[in-house]
Amino acid sequence: MRRIGKYEILGLLGRGGMGRVYKVRLPVAGRMLALKLLAPDETLTAILGETEVRRMFTEEAALIGGLRHPRVAAVTDFDHDARGRPFYCMEFFCRNLGVILGESYRAEEPARALPVETAARLALETLDGVALLHAKGLLHRDLKPFNVMLDDEEHAKLIDFGLSARRGERRATPGGLAIGTPFYTAPEQETDPDSATERSDLFSVGVICWRMLTGRLPGERADERRKPSSLAPELFHAFDEFLPRAVHPEPERRFSSAEDMQMALSDALDDWRAAMRGACSLAEEEPLRADAANVRPRETPRKVAASEASQAFPLDSLWRPLPGPIPELKLLRRDGARLVVDAANGLCWQQGGSPQLLTRFEAEEYCAKLNETRFAGRSGWRLPTVEELCLIIRRGDGADAYCADPLFDHRQKRLWSADAKSGRASWCADAVLGHVTHMDNDCLAHVRAVCRTDGPA
Repeated sequence: MRRIGKYEILGLLGRGGMGRVYKVRLPVAGRMLALKLLAPDETLTAILGETEVRRMFTEEAALIGGLRHPRVAAVTDFDHDARGRPFYCMEFFCRNLGVILGESYRAEEPARALPVETAARLALETLDGVALLHAKGLLHRDLKPFNVMLDDEEHAKLIDFGLSARRGERRATPGGLAIGTPFYTAPEQETDPDSATERSDLFSVGVICWRMLTGRLPGERADERRKPSSLAPELFHAFDEFLPRAVHPEPERRFSSAEDMQMALSDALDDWRAAMRGACSLAEEEPLRADAANVRPRETPRKVAASEASQAFPLDSLWRPLPGPIPELKLLRRDGARLVVDAANGLCWQQGGSPQLLTRFEAEEYCAKLNETRFAGRSGWRLPTVEELCLIIRRGDGADAYCADPLFDHRQKRLWSADAKSGRASWCADAVLGHVTHMDNDCLAHVRAVCRTDGPA
């Protein structure tokens, strides 16, 4: 197996102008880490010079290593490989906000909007990390969804400080070298990277908020922007003042600090909750009935590449479930266990699932244990297919989704499926965010096992 220093290389996670990032394993301990190796783009080296690029890389490692905070990824090691190239290791995360949004590297394309509560929580956590940077006199200068990682408990962690700078620091930035990411970079920073301030970082967080709440990017000019509530009616008017202020082209008209922005976001969230409670009180519950022509969802596992997902599974282009068979769900107890029976599709589900997060291999073992112990007096428990998971994951973010009492225990959010993406990755579903994705088999998710109602007792 190839190594960098003492670390075993498991795969390439990505590459940028400064270097490559690998997924690695620490031998004996078996811990997964992300390793960033200095391997600069030839163009960057030609513009800045090898000495300056190496200095920037080392400074990035030292900067992150000195930031000990729950909202910033932790650096665990710094060393050099056999060729003398510096590298550093940090926490490995299976997911980032860009993946959760379904954002591609063509950022202008539509993305998935997140449930309001989730979007607000992630924004508040991101602002926690930004507040730490600003308190230490640092600017990130490249805040975007792909630089906000999510840990196993779905808390935000900031990464990629390669473009960061100290407040008021002026670097000899060569003409034509962009600092930041299109659509997420503040206008004044695009014009002159050295003019970036704390409000430039807050602009980037504002764009992230707009993206999470509406699935879209704000217009480039304030007069081009529609009100967020016109893009996503389920927001009511709660964010119609907060979001435009957060992404205002003029820095002095934005929030003055991360703390001020957090307070305003919390107020907007309270307004939304109040409006949603009113909508819930008016909502009429209409029981859903299954179509008599329902076709039983596929039970046999299959292998599906990411490029084939929208054709192979009942998903749209953002991997959200398409309208399909409507389940008839009923909660019942059996032998002390809580089950949810879907009479329309002949399925019996665990109401909860595995108490702990599990790797994909451990997920198979968990199902085998259910059968060995005859959980709920039944056998035939297995991992569900993607089609089966699509029946029970959240759809939409309006009053229907928010007001209804969930039958399933949503402490089990990410759920493994029986379907493989490759030899090293499998498909899973996010029951709360309402989409399907894939993860490496050594990442962690829960299991919600399923069996046939007409299967072996």
